[in-house]
Amino acid sequence: MKRLITLVFWLIMVATVTTLFIFANKKQEKQVCKEFKIEINYEGAPELVSKTTLRQEITQNKLKIKGNETGKLEIEKIHSILNSNPFVKKATLTVGVNGIVKAAVVQRKPLVRVADLQGRQFYIDEEGFLMPLSHEFSARTVIANGNIRPVNKISNVVSKDKPQYQNLRPDLKSIYLIAMALKKDPFYEALIEQLYLDENQEFQLYPKIGHQSIIIGDTTGIAEKLRNLKIFYTEGMKQRGWDAYHTINLKFRNQIVCSKPN
Repeated sequence: MKRLITLVFWLIMVATVTTLFIFANKKQEKQVCKEFKIEINYEGAPELVSKTTLRQEITQNKLKIKGNETGKLEIEKIHSILNSNPFVKKATLTVGVNGIVKAAVVQRKPLVRVADLQGRQFYIDEEGFLMPLSHEFSARTVIANGNIRPVNKISNVVSKDKPQYQNLRPDLKSIYLIAMALKKDPFYEALIEQLYLDENQEFQLYPKIGHQSIIIGDTTGIAEKLRNLKIFYTEGMKQRGWDAYHTINLKFRNQIVCSKPN
């Protein structure tokens, strides 16, 4: 008998809590949205998208948030619109009990700006995603140009079983790998402003200071090549001056072959 009373008690408790939960849920659904907040985390990257632009994209899709009942908000659609922006890495939506809807947005980090043979320009971000140029802002990154095959459409192939940059075609993948290697050391970031892909499909770097062409060939041993370059600039160039050499060739392992201006 005692066990039966205990069981009935807990059944009543569960039913009561469930009823209260349903009531609170329905009450919250009737709550009118007082404010729609957008917070963008740029994670130290240059700004490429603004809150105003994201609001406009939602408005253009005829979605009303502020002043609408939270239960009538098309949360999945709003979420999809935010995440479809090419500069957005991730967006999450929360609806507070106080009627405030908040979108937390993380922007992608532009790594390198690419210009193909037809002059079309786009960014590759730090994960390997392609992004168009921003109509609002410009990011100061290393520039890659030269004999880069045209990119007719900026689109991304996404696969979950490998890093995103592995989905890039070979020339763009090489550009990504070199740009990432430069990104890892402030010295390279401060020194190099341009990657150039020549007619032999070999890469050259051009510094911000001096007039050297730094030949690196392909991405094989790129970390070692850049280490040698750093040693050469910090120990060798200060002895002879920035314009002592016309080319610095790093293609060959454990060698730096230089040529002087004519």
